[in-house]
Amino acid sequence: MQKQNPRQPASIAQLRTEFWQAGNEELLSRAIVSAGINRSTAWLELKAVTGGGIPYLKCGRRCLYKKSDVMQWLDEHSQRVHSTSEYIKVPPIGNTEGHYHA
Repeated sequence: MQKQNPRQPASIAQLRTEFWQAGNEELLSRAIVSAGINRSTAWLELKAVTGGGIPYLKCGRRCLYKKSDVMQWLDEHSQRVHSTSEYIKVPPIGNTEGHYHA
């Protein structure tokens, strides 16, 4: 992969490529993981505080995600369907009463 200019931020496409080319045991930044799973870094930060997100390693001030943990989380939190009629609604994490809020 081509070296990135330190002053020029990587594009989403570059980050996504880096995610998918990484080995399963590689540690990835929030920016790379967010691009790889099509979520914002703010969402990952929120889940790190409120729970229900992808397990991560805290290394000093950095939060790093092992790709195998990301892939396992995706597998556990997604549904394979052929149409929306097959989709099973799951209450949001932390909603113990089973009520949905629109």
